[in-house]
Amino acid sequence: MISETFIDSIPSEIKLLLLISIITILLVVNWITQMILSSQILRNRGIPLDIVNLIKVLWKLITALLILYSIMILYGLSVEGIIGVSAFLGAIVSFGSTQMLSNLFVGVYIVFVRPFRVDDFIAIGNEVRGQVVEISLNYTKIRTVYNIYHYIPNKIFMTSNITIYKQKIKRRISDTEALALQARKSRIRRIRTFALQLIEEEVVRYTFIWGAPYGDLKSTKDKIQEICDIYSGVFGYKPEFFLYSLDYRMQFKMIITTHSTELLMSNILNFRNDIVAQFH
Repeated sequence: MISETFIDSIPSEIKLLLLISIITILLVVNWITQMILSSQILRNRGIPLDIVNLIKVLWKLITALLILYSIMILYGLSVEGIIGVSAFLGAIVSFGSTQMLSNLFVGVYIVFVRPFRVDDFIAIGNEVRGQVVEISLNYTKIRTVYNIYHYIPNKIFMTSNITIYKQKIKRRISDTEALALQARKSRIRRIRTFALQLIEEEVVRYTFIWGAPYGDLKSTKDKIQEICDIYSGVFGYKPEFFLYSLDYRMQFKMIITTHSTELLMSNILNFRNDIVAQFH
């Protein structure tokens, strides 16, 4: 640490020259850093724009603090004073930005750890279900099947149960289907075992409970099965169902498996409505 005696012994003209030199160097370094961050380098590496902007803001803050500290050191503010100013500024930022900072930290965690990604279909507790449209540092944007958008503060994800309707399955396929999957660029992995050709594919598997009017169980199942047969070509997999509970209504658990969230979002309401129409 530079002693106060040494600082005091420096002539005023030299102090001014040192300060100008330090500020110039810091501003040039900051300018170069900002230019690099504004280029496509980080985005080409898959780093989201929000992260890039956060780094730019933090670097500007660091530059400003270094300039401030240089002024305080060269012009006689004690080390205790510098620490006091730093603590005061830190308290202001902490007091005024607690919610924002917690959202930012969780947003960084989501972006890098990726418990879920854009386009995943998720449920947040029992409140919101839908497609992840956007993940920013402050919030996550969710679109429900009714095309209602919810902006969920990121800190909610640290205290809520998150369900991700995604699963890896293995199944046998024909060569024609393999070519179709490759053309669609599905995330698959081929597994060859003796004469069998299998794939491991990541699919969206969404479940919900639907209640049919109480009546003949076989007739009800036949009506539901008729709609499931129709939608097997829509979703890419035949929807499945089973009797979940039996009281004043017949509760069925419906299982929709499809290749992408967009297919689910585009057709799930029509699927439900067609089943309801069978009973009215």
